[in-house]
Formats: sequence, C-alpha cells, structure tokens
Amino acid sequence: MKAKYPDAYPGESEQQYWTRIEEEQQRPDSDLGLLSILINLALFILKIAVIFGMFIYAGYILSQKILGEDINKSRIWGVTVFFTYLIFCTIYFFKGIIIGLHSKNRKLWILPWVICVVLCCVFPAFVVKAMVASMFKSTEQKDILCLGLSWGAFVLSLIYIYNIYQFKTPTAPGILY
Repeated sequence: MKAKYPDAYPGESEQQYWTRIEEEQQRPDSDLGLLSILINLALFILKIAVIFGMFIYAGYILSQKILGEDINKSRIWGVTVFFTYLIFCTIYFFKGIIIGLHSKNRKLWILPWVICVVLCCVFPAFVVKAMVASMFKSTEQKDILCLGLSWGAFVLSLIYIYNIYQFKTPTAPGILY
C-alpha cells in the first residue's frame, strides 16, 4: 500500500485511504476559507461604499448646510441618515417610474432612466476615476498610462454600479435584502 500510495497512513487499507482522500477534498482548506471570507468581506464593503457612499456624503453635506457646523455630531448624523433615506426614496421612486413606463412601452421612461444613471452610476464612477488618477504624481497625470487606467476604472466601475442597480428590472440591489 505504501509503495502504491506514498501518503497513505501506516496500516490503512485502500478503501480507508480513498474515503479519507475524498473527505479531505470535500473539506475546504482553512487558509483558503479565510482568504475567501476576507475577499467576500472586501467585496461586500465595496458594494456598500458604491451603493451608499455618495448618498451618505450628500446627506451629510445637506445636514451640515441646514443645521450648521456648531450642532452636535449625533444630531448631524441622525439628520444625515434621514436625508440619505429621502435620497434613496427619490431614486427608487424614479426606478418605479422607469419600470412602469417601460412596461407600458412608453418612450418617456428614458428621461428618468438617464437621471438615475447619471446620479447613481456616473457620479460614483467619476469619483473612482479621480481616486485612480490621484494615485499618480501630478506630473504623471497627463501620461497615457494614467489616463488609460483612470478611464478604464471609470468604465469598469460604471458597468459594475449599473449592474448593481438594474434600473429596468423590478428589484432592489441584492445587498439590501
């Protein structure tokens, strides 16, 4: 047995060997399991940042403008959550209009769709583009490599964000439920 299967345990039969090998292959490796958990956590945080980040920031700016700077932080964050909620209500109201008009074959659905895509996809994609461009020195930002990478990041993030929202389908982003 040892000559045929060098990793067999002493005194292990061939049937026991194959049973153990099958169990080991079905059991996830602890290192890869931890790595996949970390990758999934990073992707979850990225999705949360993409979906909520711009709107939380917009709600925060609105609450600072309305309440002023000298109000306590907990009240500003409470009003920020309220404004962020109102922004999302408006976005999903427009999404409902898009779905309703599109299902009735009216061409007017294009106008709220453009508004939603610009607000929810294009602005965050420009933020990603600016973040990628800021990774380069200011003298290198006119180079073709910087321009190509930043616009590539823009296009990829635009496609990714649009796939999250799915404006013409009657669903909320999967991360919300």
